[in-house]
Amino acid sequence: MRKIEKEILTINANIEKNIEKITDTERGFYSQNILKKLRDFIEHIALLIYTGENDIDNSYDNIKKALNYIKSRGKFRFLNKFHKYLQIAASHYTMDEDSAERLMLKYYQYLLQLKNFLKENYSLEILKNINKFPIIMSPKTCTPIFSCKGGWFLI
Repeated sequence: MRKIEKEILTINANIEKNIEKITDTERGFYSQNILKKLRDFIEHIALLIYTGENDIDNSYDNIKKALNYIKSRGKFRFLNKFHKYLQIAASHYTMDEDSAERLMLKYYQYLLQLKNFLKENYSLEILKNINKFPIIMSPKTCTPIFSCKGGWFLI
């Protein structure tokens, strides 16, 4: 196994551990933890795609090249879009629990795409327990909803 794959699996293990510990009352707290890891996760996956069969160092320059590579390829559009969202939302500050929870619900579809993409293209099993992330779907629209003291809100 290449170094970059090991790094991806290490980040994945952290995310899975946080998902495993989520309770209905602590979803916001663990969402904060997961969001802090997602940008690194996506950047390491970009490095994996960029290198092909080779291994590569996890350096700022290599990450820039890898992100430019996925940006220039239409088949990685979902990954590029997800990274852009993460750059804006989960960059260098910690958001409050409610905001983190809403973002995780919004990013849930991207996490599922990522899981399928890595399994199909690299035989990497990630986010094995993503189905344990507590989402509540609106019965009318089949979109995730989130609750807070003020009521239920569509994401």
